[in-house]
Amino acid sequence: TPLGGPPHLDGVVFRGMTMENTPLWLLLTMAKSRLFERWRSKKMQVTGWYYKGTIGGGFNYWPDGPRGEPQQIKAPMWGRAVVAENEMMFHHAQATGPVAMRRPTGLDISSMMAPDPTVENGWRIETNGEVTQQIPADEMRLLVHWGARVFTDMEDVKRTFDHTDDITHDMALNILIDEARKRGVTVEMPTDPMTDRPFIAMMSQVYAVNGPANIPADAVDPVPA
Repeated sequence: TPLGGPPHLDGVVFRGMTMENTPLWLLLTMAKSRLFERWRSKKMQVTGWYYKGTIGGGFNYWPDGPRGEPQQIKAPMWGRAVVAENEMMFHHAQATGPVAMRRPTGLDISSMMAPDPTVENGWRIETNGEVTQQIPADEMRLLVHWGARVFTDMEDVKRTFDHTDDITHDMALNILIDEARKRGVTVEMPTDPMTDRPFIAMMSQVYAVNGPANIPADAVDPVPA
């Protein structure tokens, strides 16, 4: 990751509601509301890094919430990993490598990265058959991400795979609307809540959780002068 992206939460799913059958906005709103812990699918991630460089390339995370102090795992790192529940903890990768190499000219969505046959252990980026950038081995950052479902006990496993306690779209929407009304928000169920933009905007605002503002200075790509 040449540029340090904003802190974020990974996608979260619930028993009966996943990214295959539910709009992402609804899943995120449910997660932020913390009203659906009964149905939330617990997951863990192991994120490992292979990076021999010393400029950026680390991992920032906020274990005490977005208003808490950030923690950092700094480069160089080789075969190191962190175990976390990234759906419920803000985190992001630091910007990586020399600043002059982070915005290669000609980079676009079709660019491909592969070993560089002209440089031992080197890598390069190609765009439309042209070499966009050559990358020394020590500035190549490889991230390996592995995730797994986690269950409290065997009863939790059975509930999940037997679908005896799934949540439905209607249940979720009614819970969110009921809680919004308790907070003094006037809201009615629209004809098509999954795509009704004013309704989606209202729900997103009611259950908004602001990301961290206290981002370490060495964690983001500097703004060009």
